[in-house]
Amino acid sequence: MVGRSFRNANRPEVTLRGPKICMWAYPNLQFNRSTLRAVRTLVAAGLAVLAFGMAGCSTGGSVAMSSPTRSAASPTPFPASTPPTSNTLQLQGPLATDTSREVVGSGRGCGFGPPLIFQTNAMSLRKGRVVRVALAIAAQRSSGGTYSATSPLEPYGLTPLTLSVANNATNGAGNRINAISGEVTVTSADAVKGLFYGTIDAQFADGTRLAGGWLCRVGE
Repeated sequence: MVGRSFRNANRPEVTLRGPKICMWAYPNLQFNRSTLRAVRTLVAAGLAVLAFGMAGCSTGGSVAMSSPTRSAASPTPFPASTPPTSNTLQLQGPLATDTSREVVGSGRGCGFGPPLIFQTNAMSLRKGRVVRVALAIAAQRSSGGTYSATSPLEPYGLTPLTLSVANNATNGAGNRINAISGEVTVTSADAVKGLFYGTIDAQFADGTRLAGGWLCRVGE
């Protein structure tokens, strides 16, 4: 109550100006100005903490902080490196050849939508036949990653990485052979410059093993 003094015999109380703070008197407790200032400071701090806690309760009783996490579906980034000047793919097994046997101007192409679509020139095999390497992966615009050579399946049941065997370099796609294991790595991706490159390590249904580096320049 406002205006009561300490000398009230029943329940004396002290009223401070500003926020109304009442303290019951005790027989042996002495109050002075410094004591009152200290009490006022402690009570004000307590009210501030209480107000913050009530704000937390209004949103469910706790305050949650988010931390950055990597999506499980996101590809793993790779450090930038010096871009290669050509493909360095090698095939071992039934379709043994390499990109040193490419026939220039025989179908090499690169495009980015996404996905990233890439095909090498025809590479010469024995008896005049040729083989091409083709890939179609969901590459990112500006970050590298590792992608399965076998899934998800493309239209007509083709894997993301295939070999196509034709009778000669002027022939079309020819016979397509699916990958049965392996990965396509994008070491660097730059959709602005139209430059993608990386490595391949994969096995195919006919027993052919493919490994080495690939280079894809959009528009080639």
